[in-house]
Amino acid sequence: AIAVKEGFYSADSGDPAKPDYSDSAEALAVADTKELWIFNVMTGKNNASAIWAAMRVPAGHVTAVGNSFTIRKMKLDDPDNYRYSPGVTELAEEMGWWSPDDDAPGVFDFFGSYGFTPDVKDAPNPAAGELLKNVLSFYSGRRMWRIFSLLSPAEGAKLDPNKGNLPKTPNPYPSSVPAPAGSVTARMVMNVLRDHYEGTPYDLTAGMAAGPFGNPNRGAAAPPGTLGVWERAISMHRSSWSYVLEAKPGVQSVSWLGYDSPHGTAYLPFFGAAAGGAPENFHSHEGYMSKFSTSVAWWAFNMINQYTDTNFQLINTEVRAKAKAIEDEGEHIVSTCLASAKGLGSHKATEELAKCSNKFAEEKVAEWWEFAWSLFAKFGRYSITYNESATGTGSWKYPGWWVNSVNVGYTLWSVDGPFHGIPDVPQGWEPSWNPFHGPFGGRAQQASSTPAGGPAMTLLAALAASAAVGALTFQLGVRRGRHQSTADAAPYVCMTA
Repeated sequence: AIAVKEGFYSADSGDPAKPDYSDSAEALAVADTKELWIFNVMTGKNNASAIWAAMRVPAGHVTAVGNSFTIRKMKLDDPDNYRYSPGVTELAEEMGWWSPDDDAPGVFDFFGSYGFTPDVKDAPNPAAGELLKNVLSFYSGRRMWRIFSLLSPAEGAKLDPNKGNLPKTPNPYPSSVPAPAGSVTARMVMNVLRDHYEGTPYDLTAGMAAGPFGNPNRGAAAPPGTLGVWERAISMHRSSWSYVLEAKPGVQSVSWLGYDSPHGTAYLPFFGAAAGGAPENFHSHEGYMSKFSTSVAWWAFNMINQYTDTNFQLINTEVRAKAKAIEDEGEHIVSTCLASAKGLGSHKATEELAKCSNKFAEEKVAEWWEFAWSLFAKFGRYSITYNESATGTGSWKYPGWWVNSVNVGYTLWSVDGPFHGIPDVPQGWEPSWNPFHGPFGGRAQQASSTPAGGPAMTLLAALAASAAVGALTFQLGVRRGRHQSTADAAPYVCMTA
């Protein structure tokens, strides 16, 4: 009723005379101790009012909502499980997006009608249109599949990870799937939020793009006009915060808050019934995005995440172990705080919960700062420093699959200088250089001086062989890089100073 009365308007909703319905919406989950609902809302006709739908998630089910509508076929005569705005079908009928003949009587496909699919057929650039279609399909769809697979493995195994999630996708993913009673814990959800599809064909920590140290973050932009896309992980480098809410009766509800990217945070517990706010460093204005400050809790987590990018596989392993230890403590402190508040009056109990959880948060943020400084000392200088003894240091190691890749050039070094990669050779052009001469080594040869069947043919053979090796190495890297780099066989080449 509030959305209909006050309206839902997005900065991307466009001109009211020509609304942009493709990005003027939101999808949320709303829960209390007894119910969980999915809420989808979008701007109404001519960017006025709002159109919304809500679906109750069945008891014992897991749901996944990732930047997309997920409410499909609503039963319009079932208010216990579906709610919606007045005239919910009218705009869809007016725009030709839906007809009563499309569904059974009394049924309305909300996402099928109001979800956006790019026009590929009439797009100015069909390739770009097809790419956008795939982006929208898998930006949400892959994460839905992954969440279902991690939290309800038996049901997730029934789903096709390559199906995608568009309004007209045949036999689309369900809005929710059942999970065994009591099988999903807050810690499991935290680990889902940290996920990059590790161990799957979509693993962002594997392959050449992840670099030698398995970095899943893809923060930089591609050159303008380049068509391509990275897989959209659940944990993202651009996350400012995330949380896991445990809705429980009385004063027991806990919100586990994690600052910055989930893969490099420690979730700290705060009570929903707490009488006061979080500690000062959680809302201090001493620092912000453009000003670093050790008085601001967020910066401690962001700093570690940024430093982790230098060697993700090595440093993040240590970060996750530290986070686990703090979260173990967090579970214990929740029980301790609740025990301390038990038997107190309502007001005193909420004060005690705030005091108890805030004290823990302040201690752990201070500990996280100390942890950050220790990481700089331990992993700085491309070394691993354990102590000050003669044997107290180790070195970072490049994985064998990466260092042997022709695209890296380590194995193609020559006296003329480092190898800078094999450039594309235009068809019909006879090269006047070889990988160790010419533009890269300074000893260019004129095309006219190259005997037939001589160095030029040798070069082409070398290029072909290099390309074959490069293609094979790349594929091995994509499929086996992450696992091989951590295998007991130690497939590394140690790069000494």
